Amino acid sequence: MNIEAVQPAHRLIQITDPHIGGRPDYQLLGLDTGHTLDEVLAAVAAEPTAPELLVVTGDVSANGTEAAYRRFLRKMQPVPTPWYWLPGNHDTAHRMDELEPRRRPEVVALGNWRLLLLDTSVPGQICGGFSDTEITRIAQLLEELRDHPVMVMMHHQPVPVGSHWIDGHMLKAGREAFIDMVSGADHVRAITWGHVHQQFDSQLGHIGLHATPSTSVQFTPGSGPFAVDSELPGYRWFDLRDDGSYETGVERVAIAEYSVDFASSGY
Repeated sequence: MNIEAVQPAHRLIQITDPHIGGRPDYQLLGLDTGHTLDEVLAAVAAEPTAPELLVVTGDVSANGTEAAYRRFLRKMQPVPTPWYWLPGNHDTAHRMDELEPRRRPEVVALGNWRLLLLDTSVPGQICGGFSDTEITRIAQLLEELRDHPVMVMMHHQPVPVGSHWIDGHMLKAGREAFIDMVSGADHVRAITWGHVHQQFDSQLGHIGLHATPSTSVQFTPGSGPFAVDSELPGYRWFDLRDDGSYETGVERVAIAEYSVDFASSGY
């Protein structure tokens, strides 16, 4: 009898778009984003499978202030899991680096996998982008990582998710070059992002595409204009196997006190 051994998996947690304000009473569309982040972190801590790594994919802050980042860092102090962050369009990248210079490496190892943490933020813009220099640098990194399965983690969506208004603020500059580059790299197995405040799962050739719900307000999938969804905050888990295969899923968190302005037309 042949018994196939099951490969051990490396558990990765992705949280995104906390939109933390510097004041304890800060709210986004009527929602206490500090409270919902606390609830999500508590749910992650209660998981039966302890994660090996946690990555925050942008919009850590509501307004890029030092006070907001310091408040976020205080909330992360009890987290025993090694963690990293990358900036989104609401963030100030240099301020993040000043406060925590070791939280933004380009490449992170997780078993045989390599996580490529990309900064898609463009100062003064909602949409994301890569300069020609950044595209060249990403190509160089992918070449250096060719012997490992790679997951790209970023803030902005590189493909439309089907919500017209947020797809107007996706990755723009350098997008076609980026898509061509990863499509031609067989070792790139997955791309995951935040920004869209909703779950999305699709495929680009051999690459799995995944968007993760926010730890704060959720946006309605498939919406034309801006719309707030009734889904609850959440996070995404990945189980990465050393042969390059993986599984992923989204967990929603039951928030005891959850109040959002569903009639809002923007923020």
